[in-house]
Amino acid sequence: MKQVPFWLVMTAAAVLVARSHRSVAPEPAPPQGVPALDEAGFHKVLEQYRGRVLLVNFWATWCEPCREEFPGIVRLYRVYHSRGLSVVAISMDEPHSVNAIQQFLKSQKAAFGCYRQEFHNFPALIDSIDPSWGGGIPASFLYDRQGKRVSSWEGATTYDQLERAVRPLLPEGSQRRETRDPLARE
Repeated sequence: MKQVPFWLVMTAAAVLVARSHRSVAPEPAPPQGVPALDEAGFHKVLEQYRGRVLLVNFWATWCEPCREEFPGIVRLYRVYHSRGLSVVAISMDEPHSVNAIQQFLKSQKAAFGCYRQEFHNFPALIDSIDPSWGGGIPASFLYDRQGKRVSSWEGATTYDQLERAVRPLLPEGSQRRETRDPLARE
């Protein structure tokens, strides 16, 4: 049996390791409609997105700062989705507001999943996400590919603020700054 040269084995191993650092986990399918989400469901969603950078945004249709911030989140998703960013929106609207939520998401051309809160113990959920969060919206929480919360914002956040936090978390080689929205009209 012929021996494979050591340098060839080491080169192949280096290529595999490099590819694994650049690879992005597949994104879970977004939910159909705007399903209710409780505390256990929230933590399950976080687990499903491990391997991707995840931005979770708490918002409501009646919240003006939320509505003003939302286009930046949609743009961030469009620009960085293919590089490993996922977004999950959680509406704090009442159950009877599903049509308003869907209309707003459609008007924003949001291509990411959205849930409607049905939390039984919101203070406990707040503590499990970020004990310093006062529960106000909009609120966004950024998780790295290992599922660790690395940044959070309470109050309206700009596209630039989010982008500065997201880019360093993306796989190597996908961190360059994108200057335009790939879906924007030329």
